[in-house]
Amino acid sequence: TSLSTVYFYGYDGQRYTFPNEKTFSSWFTDFSSVETLSDSALADIDLAGNAVVRPGTYWIKITSDSKTYAVSTDGSIRWVEDEATAVDFAGSNWASGIIDVPDAFFVDYTTGSSLMSADAFDGMLYMDGGDYYLSLDSEKRLVSSAGMTANNYQSMFFLDGSGIDDSALTAGDDITAEVSALTDPSQLGGEVTESG
Repeated sequence: TSLSTVYFYGYDGQRYTFPNEKTFSSWFTDFSSVETLSDSALADIDLAGNAVVRPGTYWIKITSDSKTYAVSTDGSIRWVEDEATAVDFAGSNWASGIIDVPDAFFVDYTTGSSLMSADAFDGMLYMDGGDYYLSLDSEKRLVSSAGMTANNYQSMFFLDGSGIDDSALTAGDDITAEVSALTDPSQLGGEVTESG
């Protein structure tokens, strides 16, 4: 009740801090599911870490680094090496999807291999022929309208660049309902685990 911070109550029974509103909005469309706890009830829940920007949503950068990164799965980030690659991924308006992450929270991410071409990467959300897709585990998975709603996906995050190459992906199952691993800001895969 005395804090404005929003946390995710994880499947492990611990809490994960959303460092800012943009990180929260990459996972949720609004604050309607947020509950207020007393200070003592909140203190009884162990603090496990920070939530990171959801894979496939905003691209990120920090003020002390001019590089732009795409967020992949498990908090992995991938440097988009040049503007041509960025345009291939997201079109000429590619820079509008970049947000700043405070330097103090950049350590919550791990650096993966850089992106030198617009090849589909793990966790990427993109459009193809008017349909919405998720690239996950080397599969191209169609996200239906029901799947969009159930997994809190927002159409504004789906890349629509004309240079996206998903030819290395195989067809996977359509996403038509909630997939807990996709809606888990703690990045635990949506699995209930023991804490402490």
